[in-house]
Amino acid sequence: MRRMTANEMRAVVGRAKWATICAVDCSGRPYAIEATPFAMDGETCFMINPRGGVSRCLAGNARVLLKYTLASPDVTQWAGVSCQGLGRFDPEPKALRRGWSSLGQRLGMDYSAQAERFAAGKRGSPLFRVRVEEMSGRCSQGWRDLLNQ
Repeated sequence: MRRMTANEMRAVVGRAKWATICAVDCSGRPYAIEATPFAMDGETCFMINPRGGVSRCLAGNARVLLKYTLASPDVTQWAGVSCQGLGRFDPEPKALRRGWSSLGQRLGMDYSAQAERFAAGKRGSPLFRVRVEEMSGRCSQGWRDLLNQ
């Protein structure tokens, strides 16, 4: 096991199809969910439930941790990256439309109907943005093989 370089950590973040969003509510109780990350405007973004656990946690603590992992089926090769930063929901309709488009490009899907429904502003914004302030990562020796899978 060794520490990863900044370029290696960015490679894992860019390759991972899922990330775990970890937050803590005002009573200290942890909460975590998995979602598909995408990059937008220099931030890491997700589309998540705007009235869910992350939203409740943010009411008292905007600090979050994003955890990315890649591993071979036998777990002999692996890489894990943790990104710490501040999270917020973005209600701006233009940003919501761009976010749904970015997620659609990442997943090969068309989310234009969802974009318009949420841009109307009646259900709250699912666009969750994280400004990453710090990254750390560790990996096995042969972890780079995972990038080709």
